[in-house]
Amino acid sequence: MDSRVSFFKKKRYCVAFLFCLIVGAIYFYCAVCIKGNIFVPTGTDYYIYLLDAFFHGRINITPSGYDGLSLFENKWYIYWGFAPILLILPFYLIFHLQASDVLYTAIGGTLNVALFYYVMQEFKKYFRLSLSWMAEAFLVLSFGLASPNFFLSVAGQIYYTHQIFATTYLLLFYLLYFQFLNSEKHWQLVLCAVFFCLACLSRYTLVFNSILFLYAFLQSKRSGRAMPPKIILSVALLMLAFVGLEALYNFVRFHNVLETGYSFQVGLAGFNTKLPRKDPILSVRYFSENIYYYFINTVKFSNMKLIIDVAGNSIFSVYPALWLLPVLFCKRTYADKKRMSFLMIAGVVIGLNFLFLMFYAGTGGIDFGCRYFFDVIPLIFLLLMFILPSIPIFVQMGLLVYGLFINFSGSMAFYGLFPSFQETLFWIVLFTSIIPFASKERLEGI
Repeated sequence: MDSRVSFFKKKRYCVAFLFCLIVGAIYFYCAVCIKGNIFVPTGTDYYIYLLDAFFHGRINITPSGYDGLSLFENKWYIYWGFAPILLILPFYLIFHLQASDVLYTAIGGTLNVALFYYVMQEFKKYFRLSLSWMAEAFLVLSFGLASPNFFLSVAGQIYYTHQIFATTYLLLFYLLYFQFLNSEKHWQLVLCAVFFCLACLSRYTLVFNSILFLYAFLQSKRSGRAMPPKIILSVALLMLAFVGLEALYNFVRFHNVLETGYSFQVGLAGFNTKLPRKDPILSVRYFSENIYYYFINTVKFSNMKLIIDVAGNSIFSVYPALWLLPVLFCKRTYADKKRMSFLMIAGVVIGLNFLFLMFYAGTGGIDFGCRYFFDVIPLIFLLLMFILPSIPIFVQMGLLVYGLFINFSGSMAFYGLFPSFQETLFWIVLFTSIIPFASKERLEGI
C-alpha cells in the first residue's frame, strides 16, 4: 500500500495524463460508433470552408450544404465566431477541404480535459487547497465524461465544434489568469487577455468572464503591488483591438458592425425561415420555456432505454456534479477573505451568464442535455474545489458513475444508438476499475 501511495505522489501528472488519454479514447470510440469513419467530414464543417475562403481572399463560404448559415446578398456566411479557425488551421494545411471535423473536434475535446486539469492545479495553488487524488479524479472525469464536453466532442458539426474550441480558449484564459495571480508576471496577464478575446470571438456569451479581470486588479492592489497603469492600458487597448476586429468583420459581411449573422440565419432544415429574422434574440417570453428545459425536464427511462428530449434536459439530471452546489452555499468553513472575494466575483459572472441564457432564444437547438450551460460549467467546477474535501469519496464516486452512465447513454441515444452487451461490459469494467480506489480510505491523504 505504501508503494502505491508513493507512486501516486510521484506520478500524479502521469496518472492525470493517463486519465485524459482514457477520456480521449472514449471520445473516439463513441465517434466511431456514431459516424463509422471519423476521417470523413460532416456536412457542416464550415470552419474548413472559412479557412479556404480566407486563403482565397474571400469571407463568404461555398460549402456543399447550407444548414444554419447566414444568407446575405446571395452569399453564405457563418453565424458562429471565427476564432476557432486558428486551432483548426493545422488540419486545413494538412488535409485541406478533406479535413474531418469529427477528428479535430474529438481532439479538441480531449485537449480541454487536459487543460482543465492544469487549470485546477493553478487554482489549487493560488487558494492553497488540499485535495485528495480521488477528489481531483472526480472533478477531471466529471468534466470529461459527465459534462457537455462529452456530447460536444463525439460527432463534429460546427454547432458543437465552435463550443469545444471556445472552451479551449476559455480554459487557456483561466490557466494564464491563475498563473498571473500566482506569479504576478504581467506578460501572463496580457496573454490571458488575448485568450479571453479569442474565447469571446468564438462564442460571444463568454464576454461575462471579463468581470474576472476586476478581481485580478483588486488583488494586485491589496497585495501592495498595484498594477502599473501601462499594463492596464495595454490590456484595455488589446481588448479594443479585438472589438474593432469583430466590428470590421461584421461590417464587411453585413454592412453593420453589430450584425453577427443572426438576422440572416436560415433554419436547420434549409430555407424555412423568413429573412431577415424578426424574432428577438433576447426576450422575457423565452424565460418560462428555458426554465423548464434547463431545470425541470429530466431524462427518463422507458423499457430499459434512456429517453431524452432533444430540445433540452435538466442540467441536474445530466450533469450530477452540480448536485454539490448547495454545499458550496451551506458550508462556509472553507471561506477565507480571498476565497470569498473570488466566490462573489465568480458568482456575478455565473449569475449574469445564467440570466442571459434564461432570456435567450433557445436552449441549444437539437442536442443532449443543455450545451449552452457549458459556458459556466468550467468555472462552477473550479468553485467546487472549495468544498470537495468535505464531500465523502463514496458520494463523489456515486455521482461520477451516474454521470458517466447518463452521458454515455444519452450521447449514443441522441444518434439513435443504444449500448450493446459489449459496450455495457466495457463500462462495467471502467466503473469497477475506478470504484476500488474510493474504497481505500488510506488514499485520502494523497
